[in-house]
Amino acid sequence: MKKNFIALAIVGISAFSVLLHSCKKDTPDTETQSSVDNSICEGEFTSRIQIINFLAQNSYKIKSVQTDGPTITTDTINRVLIIDYGQAGMTDTMDGDNRMRKGIIKVTFDSLWHKSKAIATVQLLGYEVSNNGGASYIGYSADNFTIKRIDSLSYTFTIAGGHVSATGYNLQWTTTRTVTQVGGHSTVTNVYDDAYSASGRSTGVDRNGKPYSVSTTSPIVKQAGCAWIQSGSMDLTPEGLSARTVDYGTGACDNKVGLVIYGNSFTFSMN
Repeated sequence: MKKNFIALAIVGISAFSVLLHSCKKDTPDTETQSSVDNSICEGEFTSRIQIINFLAQNSYKIKSVQTDGPTITTDTINRVLIIDYGQAGMTDTMDGDNRMRKGIIKVTFDSLWHKSKAIATVQLLGYEVSNNGGASYIGYSADNFTIKRIDSLSYTFTIAGGHVSATGYNLQWTTTRTVTQVGGHSTVTNVYDDAYSASGRSTGVDRNGKPYSVSTTSPIVKQAGCAWIQSGSMDLTPEGLSARTVDYGTGACDNKVGLVIYGNSFTFSMN
């Protein structure tokens, strides 16, 4: 009889434990920081490809000089292109977003840029960007930043050891992408209609120290005349969490990004 009582007590406790577990609601996944921080990396690094390619076409001869933009210097003997925004910061009109930039972008080519498999090695030297009138700047750098030409319109874009730093955070970003010019290639004197799509994978660490991985599900597209990524989507997976869909829209030039986590929709703004 005593054994039966103990057995019944154990069964009762187990049943109660199962009931408690079934009634307990899982904490909802509302983590958005990794998606926001990835977009900070995506937008600026991708936009530099557009400007570099624009200036480097036809053996990196300058197609158009912006009088109120950075100082452009070319060394055709050593195959070097310098884009110098100065140290004080200036409003940059070259890619249509009118952000303030400072520092230098130095690009070294291993051969004439129009050749297949030509490689451009990019150095970001004291390079910083502000989208609030210079009140604060975000620094961008990379241990390895290369653009390799595949054909007349396509490139492989690689960043290893990318860093994006501002007061209070230091983001990390690494990517390998296939980038294709999808607009503006026939208008060689106008940078603003140049548009590029990008597909591939990335990894990063957000400002909270959480690693994440990214896989493009629909090519992301940005036109030089727009400050923001305009379309495309990707799956972003923070460490220990499920994948969420980041949706940049269908072409409108705005800073709004859709985010879907477990069927729940959110919106955040690109900086």
